[in-house]
Amino acid sequence: MLKQIEVWRRLMLGRLLVVCVLACWVGCGKQPAASPSATEPTPAQAAPSATTPHVEPPAAAAATAPADPTQTAALLGELTQAVRKYSVEQRRVPKDLEELSAQGYLRQVPSAPSGKKFVITKNLQVKLVDR
Repeated sequence: MLKQIEVWRRLMLGRLLVVCVLACWVGCGKQPAASPSATEPTPAQAAPSATTPHVEPPAAAAATAPADPTQTAALLGELTQAVRKYSVEQRRVPKDLEELSAQGYLRQVPSAPSGKKFVITKNLQVKLVDR
């Protein structure tokens, strides 16, 4: 009788361990619902409807371009992301960054460093080029 109880106890502990591992694995990618930042889409924004375009502006779309090369690279990455998002949702490439701003994909168009301008390449990337 004691041996049967011990076998049953080990069996139950094994099942409990499996349930805990599965619970951790399933919940692994989920994060608590904190206040969403300007760059994180809410669940309603994550799946845009066919009638309204997604208009989540990048946080780095400020009025002036940063002087630090790291910040400039981050800004170009966010602008590229906005161009690609626009292209997917609108099924066409925007003419310029002003079009992204007008459609709500950017808060405002950042100004390029002096002597440079933002261009959209064939690969849907935003780059800085000489004027």
